[in-house]
Amino acid sequence: MSVDVGAPLRIGPEVRDRVRWSDVDKMDVVYYARYLRFMEIAEDEFFRDLGYPHNVVSDTLGVWIARVRLEIDFRAPARLDDEIVCRAELRKVGGSSLRLAFPIDRADGTRLAEGVLVLAALDQRTMRATRIPDPLARALRGED
Repeated sequence: MSVDVGAPLRIGPEVRDRVRWSDVDKMDVVYYARYLRFMEIAEDEFFRDLGYPHNVVSDTLGVWIARVRLEIDFRAPARLDDEIVCRAELRKVGGSSLRLAFPIDRADGTRLAEGVLVLAALDQRTMRATRIPDPLARALRGED
């Protein structure tokens, strides 16, 4: 896993959700792709807490935030009705991209998975990478 070592630049709010029937497979454990649901909830809350929910980024700043890389390491299974705790941790901010890490735990503290997501700013017209708009970049770096 390529999670950057050291303290996160910014930590988003902790989000909690239960494993739903639609999350589990025939073995009664969370299907691997469903961990993305928990990561997405944490990502949404990270940007909302920053003051830049996705609709503000697209409607006001004129860029799309695209997911360009995903990694997940699985550590332990989660089962139906387990309470899942996840948060987004900002690990890197570049000119046009950022890296978020996602520790995913059971409420009892057991580490279930660790995810990394690289996001890139895209020009809405050309769909090509562009610089992260200054207001968002400053907020991400804590310069606001």
